[in-house]
Amino acid sequence: MQQVVYVASPVSQQIHVFSLLANGDLQLLQTVATLGQVQPLLLSPNGQWLYGAQRPDFAVVSYRIGPDGQLKQQGMAPLAGSPSHTAITPCGRFLLAASYAFNHVTVSAIDAAGQVAPPHQQWDGLQAAHSVTLLSRTQPNDQQEVLVACLKEDAIRRFFLTEQGTLLPHPRGAIPTAAGAGPRHLALHPTHRDIYCLNELDCTINRYQREDDGQITLRQRLPMLPAGYQGEHWGADLHVTPDGRFLYSSERASSLLTLFAIAPHDGNLSLLGHYPTESMPRGFAIDQGGRYLLAAGQTSHHLAVHRINEHTGELTLHGRYPVGEGAMWVRVLTLAPSPSAMAHGGSAV
Repeated sequence: MQQVVYVASPVSQQIHVFSLLANGDLQLLQTVATLGQVQPLLLSPNGQWLYGAQRPDFAVVSYRIGPDGQLKQQGMAPLAGSPSHTAITPCGRFLLAASYAFNHVTVSAIDAAGQVAPPHQQWDGLQAAHSVTLLSRTQPNDQQEVLVACLKEDAIRRFFLTEQGTLLPHPRGAIPTAAGAGPRHLALHPTHRDIYCLNELDCTINRYQREDDGQITLRQRLPMLPAGYQGEHWGADLHVTPDGRFLYSSERASSLLTLFAIAPHDGNLSLLGHYPTESMPRGFAIDQGGRYLLAAGQTSHHLAVHRINEHTGELTLHGRYPVGEGAMWVRVLTLAPSPSAMAHGGSAV
């Protein structure tokens, strides 16, 4: 399995492309000079495109991913506002962009050649729309549900996305969070119906469960930071390991990663520990094998590779690698096996 890591550094206007080796080392493949401050990075479902949303000229840039993971810019389309987060439908036909500063979500079509069109829909009035997440469908004929975390509303707004790429309000309305929580990013469990929400302002994790009737119910609310912590609260990102056993979150003021265990029988979260990482870990990712956590330091300008203990989830720092200034978005892609590797029954490292 050959994996490639993409790191966006908006201040220096760069995307660093690394090969992730089997032993956890990173090998620099390419440094891409971007046309603006690229922030949200998004991989297409077929692994052939990387979409980078940028400012101050609000746009999404399409990069074609080569056989070795290197990028080549192929197109650009305008966005309606400053992008804070993006998502793509499983079919790869629509790109959704949330704008924290402009309080909206937009929908753009993607053509068969992978190129993004200008937005054809803009849903306004979403106060501090920080992220947009597409729920997995439990049945083939289910409608595509979309969740938008609205930080200043203390709510997660619910929508349906039609087959034609049109957002419609969900009849059940919004999912409330605690007052002053500030919902920021969501993550989904890979095999069951649990949804996790990182709250930026009070540094808590909410665990929700999707019921058979479509209701989304709060099951747990846990603190991210150590007991007795007195510093600023500035939650950032969260991700679940591919096997669904562990959840990690990052907090920027303390520069800590928090580990939670996920109970296999009922999904209950248990806080297991805290681990230091790069300063101001704005974003991180977990590799497809669940062996490594890669955290970007927004003020350290480095990417940390942490080894994940497969039994306990504990993190051990494996290495640090220089990236650009203001590093904040990390994405990991598993490349398709090369024809020669498939012919010989082997796989790339």
